Amino acid sequence: MRRGRNRKNGVGLIAILAGVVILMAMILPVGFWWFLLAVLLIAVGIWYNRCR
Repeated sequence: MRRGRNRKNGVGLIAILAGVVILMAMILPVGFWWFLLAVLLIAVGIWYNRCR
Protein backbone atom coordinates (compact mmCIF):
# COMPACT_ATOMS: atom_id res chain seq x y z
CA MET A 1 0.00 0.00 0.00
CA ARG A 2 1.04 3.56 -0.61
CA ARG A 3 1.41 5.90 2.35
CA GLY A 4 1.04 9.38 0.89
CA ARG A 5 3.75 11.42 -0.70
CA ASN A 6 7.44 11.35 0.00
CA ARG A 7 9.47 14.50 0.54
CA LYS A 8 11.68 13.44 -2.36
CA ASN A 9 8.67 13.74 -4.67
CA GLY A 10 8.24 17.38 -3.61
CA VAL A 11 11.86 18.20 -4.46
CA GLY A 12 11.50 16.53 -7.83
CA LEU A 13 8.31 18.45 -8.55
CA ILE A 14 10.01 21.75 -7.69
CA ALA A 15 12.94 20.86 -9.97
CA ILE A 16 10.58 20.05 -12.86
CA LEU A 17 8.62 23.28 -12.37
CA ALA A 18 11.83 25.32 -12.22
CA GLY A 19 13.01 23.72 -15.47
CA VAL A 20 9.72 24.48 -17.20
CA VAL A 21 9.85 28.11 -16.03
CA ILE A 22 13.44 28.48 -17.30
CA LEU A 23 12.52 27.04 -20.70
CA MET A 24 9.45 29.27 -20.97
CA ALA A 25 11.54 32.31 -19.99
CA MET A 26 13.75 31.69 -23.01
CA ILE A 27 10.77 31.38 -25.37
CA LEU A 28 8.15 33.87 -24.14
CA PRO A 29 8.52 37.68 -24.27
CA VAL A 30 9.19 39.79 -21.17
CA GLY A 31 5.71 41.37 -21.26
CA PHE A 32 4.15 37.98 -20.64
CA TRP A 33 6.01 37.58 -17.35
CA TRP A 34 4.85 41.00 -16.10
CA PHE A 35 1.28 40.05 -17.02
CA LEU A 36 1.64 36.72 -15.22
CA LEU A 37 3.06 38.45 -12.14
CA ALA A 38 0.16 40.91 -12.09
CA VAL A 39 -2.41 38.11 -12.39
CA LEU A 40 -0.74 36.13 -9.60
CA LEU A 41 -0.64 39.16 -7.30
CA ILE A 42 -4.32 39.88 -7.92
CA ALA A 43 -5.24 36.22 -7.32
CA VAL A 44 -3.22 36.07 -4.09
CA GLY A 45 -4.82 39.32 -2.89
CA ILE A 46 -8.33 38.02 -3.57
CA TRP A 47 -7.53 34.71 -1.88
CA TYR A 48 -6.04 36.47 1.15
CA ASN A 49 -9.07 38.75 1.54
CA ARG A 50 -11.48 35.81 1.33
CA CYS A 51 -9.55 33.81 3.93
CA ARG A 52 -9.54 36.67 6.47
